[in-house]
Amino acid sequence: MKLILITSAFLYFILGTSRTFDAGVGKTLANVQLKSAADKAMSLPAFGQKVLVIFYTDPDSKDVNDPLSDAIKAHAFPKEKYAGIGVANCADTWLPNSVIRYAAREKEKKYPGAVVLIDEGKVLSKAWELGNCDNIGYIIIVGKDLKIKYIKQIKNQEESKLVIPAVLTILESEITKVN
Repeated sequence: MKLILITSAFLYFILGTSRTFDAGVGKTLANVQLKSAADKAMSLPAFGQKVLVIFYTDPDSKDVNDPLSDAIKAHAFPKEKYAGIGVANCADTWLPNSVIRYAAREKEKKYPGAVVLIDEGKVLSKAWELGNCDNIGYIIIVGKDLKIKYIKQIKNQEESKLVIPAVLTILESEITKVN
């Protein structure tokens, strides 16, 4: 019995729990200073003014959330109440920042009205307590009240497809609250 307890405690501390991040639904967020695709310092636009969908993604997994992005784009939420923001997590990739900025400008062309920002030093990840962000993408819905309404780690496009109904439902609900 003693050996089982010791082994369990050891595995818990070595492997941790299945949850790998501290951010959760209801957590109030602070805005952060990142860089634009044009390499200019800027904060998250429309923070506290609109419902935001933030895609925080390691560029090594850059297209992981395209199915979800496409579904949101097809839904055509009102631009005065909603904004989509992509954030490239440059700290967890081998790609040069110049290549990532170029790809960010291309994403902005593909999704008109969307903004893609560059996080060179895990600023957003640390501020929002996202934990390990290597080779994954996050989908984070932030209400006008600055609270997380939905957060999920996405590892592949299949996972991105699976969350579409939940994300669209939460977006519809949150957007109806915006004056």
